[in-house]
Amino acid sequence: MRAGKISISAILLLAGVALGLLLGGNRQPLEASGRTDGDKNPTAPETSGDGGPDHAVHASDPDWCNEHWFPESECTKCNPALIEEFKNRGDWCGEHGFPESHCRKCNPRLSFPQEPRQSQVQSADESKPFSVYFPPNDRECASEQALIQFASAETPTRFGLKVEPALTAEAYGDVEAPAELIFDETMMAAVTTSLPATVIRWRVEPGTVIEEGQILAELESPEMAQLAADYLEAYAAWNLADVHLKRAGDLVQRNLISQAEYQDAEAQSRMSQSKMDGVAGKLRSAGLYDADISALKSDHRISPQWFLRASKAGTLLERRAPLGELLAAGSTLALIGQPASLWIEAHVRERDLSRFRAGMEVDFMEDGGEFLRAGGKIIWVAQYLDSETRTGLVRAKVTSPPSALKAHMFGRLRLAKTASESAVLVSKDAVQWEGCCHIVFVQESSDRYRPRKVSIDRGDNRHYTVTSGLESGELVVTDGSFLLKSELKKESLGAGCAGE
Repeated sequence: MRAGKISISAILLLAGVALGLLLGGNRQPLEASGRTDGDKNPTAPETSGDGGPDHAVHASDPDWCNEHWFPESECTKCNPALIEEFKNRGDWCGEHGFPESHCRKCNPRLSFPQEPRQSQVQSADESKPFSVYFPPNDRECASEQALIQFASAETPTRFGLKVEPALTAEAYGDVEAPAELIFDETMMAAVTTSLPATVIRWRVEPGTVIEEGQILAELESPEMAQLAADYLEAYAAWNLADVHLKRAGDLVQRNLISQAEYQDAEAQSRMSQSKMDGVAGKLRSAGLYDADISALKSDHRISPQWFLRASKAGTLLERRAPLGELLAAGSTLALIGQPASLWIEAHVRERDLSRFRAGMEVDFMEDGGEFLRAGGKIIWVAQYLDSETRTGLVRAKVTSPPSALKAHMFGRLRLAKTASESAVLVSKDAVQWEGCCHIVFVQESSDRYRPRKVSIDRGDNRHYTVTSGLESGELVVTDGSFLLKSELKKESLGAGCAGE
């Protein structure tokens, strides 16, 4: 009886294929048929609302219920009369409505001898490791056993399919790490003030090229008025002490006072000068220049406001102080530097850190832009690891920055090594993610194409490096590979992939 059913199914299948060839592909846009070799069942039941997990059916035992995913002879959904028998034996889960020995919600790892091979979905702790660049392939893929047969040799060309051979190239042992472009800190200067202050007005915009001493902003602080008053008081005391010293010098030359009295006047003058210089130093640390201090001495004008000036020439990279907000003493108000002077900072894994040395040449590639690259030279390698990430910091100075690269761009730092062996390259357009693995479509003849599982890694701007699954010179579909994948999915819906 079983053989009779298979013969009838085979006849119907051949009749359907013949009808498709006669119609010229009217029912299938690519005039192609995707089939799975072998006699595995390509269907997969949906997640059971009764608690059964998702499964891909590959072979069915006669004593197996594919609908509810239990042995047919013990399925209480198909045979409700069995419920009383299980209850009498004390084998019943009242919460989920299944025999306790059959309840997958209470026993997630439950399996039966009749269960189809490799049908159970992995639990979270058994899932494959996540890859930042390319997800790993599953061990088995049903698509590998599929075949796409066109109605004629002219059909692939008519639908725009293009094939290219897999290339051979030199393999390079590259080491990559996530990286970020930052400003060269040796070319930067922080503009600060030693007083609690409020920015009441900015005079320049970020990106402005400025000269040393140029006014950047207007600041205000009540402590500035007190500091200016202290300076004027110290200046007056020094001025008086200096007059007494000059008079004492004249008197000692005429022997009208003793040498000790002259030395006392000299000491008083030095102490007053030291006090004045100390207050002047506080004014400089607050942001005043010598010209501002001289104007204070001449004008005797005490004000809580003063100008914040650039401490060096360069470009105003950043204004950090918001208007009208009282900032603590020592806060960085602005940053000055050279936008073209950049560093690359990368966080390298512990196992790769020993490969990096000061003076080595590296490359930086921006995320999402293979053409945005810059060369660099390593200037520092950390001698310790981050206690949380277990990575070491590598810093390189950019030696050839293109104009498109800017500070705070994210990308990858690559340390290129010498060529080691031959590698296979395939066009990026040829590789498709099937759902559980990467596949390419290999041309077996002018009208026949077969999906092939491949493992890939980074290559150049147009190609991936194939680490397994493809030989150099094999013809693979580039333009139109996505159409073949769509056709494959349409014909093999439910076959899916077999997990580990």
